[in-house]
Amino acid sequence: MSELTHRTLTIDGDLTINWSLVPNIRFENIKFENAAWGKHPYMFEIAAIDISVDLKEILKGRFIIPQIILTKPNIILERSTEGKGNWEFQDNENAHNKDREFPIIERVRIVDGTLTYEDLTSHTHFSAFFATKIKEEDGEESTVLQGEGKLRGRPLTINLNAGPLVALRQAKQPYPMVLELHAGKTSVKVNGTLTQPLQLQGIDLQFDIKGPNPEQLSHVLGAPMPSLPLYQLKGDLSHHDDIWQIQRLHGHVGDSDLAGNITVKIVAGQPHITADLNSKKINLNDFGPFPQSLSALRKLQKMNANISIRSKLVDTKVPIDNLKMHIIIKEGHLILSPLDFSVAGGNIRSRIEFDTKTQPIKSKIEIEIHHVKLGEILRRFKIADKSAGLIGGQGIFWFKGNSLAEMLASADGGLLMLMTGGRLDGLLVELAGLDIGEAIVALFDKDDNTEINCAFVDLPTSGGIINMKTFVVDTKDTVFFGSGSIDFNSVQLDLVIDPKPKDLSLFSARAPLHIKGSLKDPTFTPGASAILRGAVSLALLPSAPIVSLYSLLQKDQKDQGNHKQDNILCGGLVEAINEARK
Repeated sequence: MSELTHRTLTIDGDLTINWSLVPNIRFENIKFENAAWGKHPYMFEIAAIDISVDLKEILKGRFIIPQIILTKPNIILERSTEGKGNWEFQDNENAHNKDREFPIIERVRIVDGTLTYEDLTSHTHFSAFFATKIKEEDGEESTVLQGEGKLRGRPLTINLNAGPLVALRQAKQPYPMVLELHAGKTSVKVNGTLTQPLQLQGIDLQFDIKGPNPEQLSHVLGAPMPSLPLYQLKGDLSHHDDIWQIQRLHGHVGDSDLAGNITVKIVAGQPHITADLNSKKINLNDFGPFPQSLSALRKLQKMNANISIRSKLVDTKVPIDNLKMHIIIKEGHLILSPLDFSVAGGNIRSRIEFDTKTQPIKSKIEIEIHHVKLGEILRRFKIADKSAGLIGGQGIFWFKGNSLAEMLASADGGLLMLMTGGRLDGLLVELAGLDIGEAIVALFDKDDNTEINCAFVDLPTSGGIINMKTFVVDTKDTVFFGSGSIDFNSVQLDLVIDPKPKDLSLFSARAPLHIKGSLKDPTFTPGASAILRGAVSLALLPSAPIVSLYSLLQKDQKDQGNHKQDNILCGGLVEAINEARK
């Protein structure tokens, strides 16, 4: 043994032999030298070893040991700061052949053993009691271990019930184990087999993990974990070659449930994640606020992913359900396509891209809004639902920036929106968050019917500035025109709404409304001084964009060709535009 391992093995006690065809040889007080860098002088000390040898098998040329009994073994396992274990021995040219000639051991039994493990690379150490347990009814053996200490600096307790120790060397035979681990308030239970337990390979386990926050496992796993609320997850875990799999995953994170399958394949040191996940309800509050800085996305450059997520309900202020999301991450490029969901009687379809390899981060958003009842959304924010109607729209924007503010300040693109229903006076009051009194009186006659037949807005955007030149709201008595700008660089707006009564005799009762100031606290100024810049008549408005949005007012794709009442209300505005051009 000393020659094979280049460490000294000594026997300081008696040696006795009980002779028979299967003699028992007893060694007392055995010590095996530790690695030179180890903190302890011995890797193990054993009060006594009883070894049975089958002489009949030796005569046949086979060295078989039917049984080894280790009495009070004290084993020290250490890993150095360089990551080398004291169970790793020096290489020599004959080691492989000698390992082949190692005797066959049929049974190993432990009596009152102790085990100490120290890993200097991860602040991990624990002490444990272990022994062989024999069932009285059938004589079946198992190895039990109970230990406590610290895992990566955190309190740890372990309870293990596993197969016999001799099975550890039988790499082709599944090694059974049942493990309970508690690290702080986090608990892990696993039950299954390992084909190569010493290498942690060939894993096939059922697991149940729960705790207050997965982020606490970052120190345990040596990898960053998200900060989430109380969670419990169950499933089947397997690890073969370079592939980790979680199948039949189910459980909850906070108030959100989760189920599905996850595969992680390590390629050239980088994880490739594939997942198919389903949920009955996702509460967005469980996953934290939208980050003010997007610099964390740069971590995506070290991973690849293809993840599908579906949820019947998303618990948030906005009534969202039927979420469908496909996430692709490749070489620092994040794509969410589709990112679709139903909301307020309609649905929103979108595609979002982030390119994290650029500085600042480049991003792109494409969006289609179908048959959404804007009033239902505003009602969730305590804004009167009768003030807004049914909307449809489509847009595309490009951004540059590492935060939401930087993105808005660099926005390029545009958005077309169409709405039917609601009341313009009520909508302005509610969106302003105050009673604009005199301004409303000036813009609307007290007898006006401001129910919206059709509203259309074109929001071309460049360099973070929306230059709105096409804004029209058609009501029974009046057509309201608007123009102006919204500047996300200075967070200011400058808009004018100019009423054009259909009955010219009422013209004197109308005055434009000037909306100016910060986005958070704008001022509303009525009067002739609010001069409208831009279109002042229907004849100057384009009708084609309005017609192109008709289909987006329909609830279903199959209804796009049908001119329902929603279309007819906007059809009146289109007819008026075409008539004004004659």
